[in-house]
Amino acid sequence: MILHSMEPYSTLPEVHLAETIYTDPRTPVSVDGGMYKVGSPTADSPVLFTTNFALTYYTVESDISSNGIDCWLLAVDTDGIGVEAAVAGGQLTADKVKEAFDKAGFDLKTAVNHNTVVTPGLAARLQGDLEDKLGANVKVGPMDSGRIPGWMEKNWPPK
Repeated sequence: MILHSMEPYSTLPEVHLAETIYTDPRTPVSVDGGMYKVGSPTADSPVLFTTNFALTYYTVESDISSNGIDCWLLAVDTDGIGVEAAVAGGQLTADKVKEAFDKAGFDLKTAVNHNTVVTPGLAARLQGDLEDKLGANVKVGPMDSGRIPGWMEKNWPPK
């Protein structure tokens, strides 16, 4: 490759190409599973979870943080699959959510004052099983993360 300049603006396209030359299309892009702080959560802040599919996680995180909602956000490792497909395919189950809370070292009974978890609307069918496994109150959130702020105004704090 012949370059006419070594200025950063000139070499940036080549560096980018070298970094992204191959992405395996069989492996979904994902974030590391675990508990993340959005804003400055306290013991009264809501606890939400989603999957570790990068597009899902970053959309949910952006919708929450851009509206100034301080919360705990758990990314459940579903091999990088979105919520609806993970529930349908068995990658997102109550056992997997419990396992993710345990792995993150997040005890709902001691970490927060309300012992409540908000599940994605697309995972509503897990509500009863989650209540049994987590020993917590489980509220079904909105189907779309863009509606979380409005949902929070009506449903938070839990009664």
